[in-house]
Amino acid sequence: MKEIKRSFPQNLAKPAQRVLLSKGISILNDLSRFTKSEIKGLHGIGPDAMEKITNEMFEEQISFAREQQDRERLRGN
Repeated sequence: MKEIKRSFPQNLAKPAQRVLLSKGISILNDLSRFTKSEIKGLHGIGPDAMEKITNEMFEEQISFAREQQDRERLRGN
């Protein structure tokens, strides 16, 4: 799969941009290493930022990492 080198939407609030950068997330594709819950739980990521991020990911066909319980259910644990 080709890695998408696309930065975040310019209209993300500065606190959201800062917290993402502090976690090593500098391009949209970096989010695929994290679960949706992990990103939602970051201080600075509010509902508006989450909606913008999720919409951009959908447009670029990028998915969050699976939640642990999803991974366990798929393995049969």
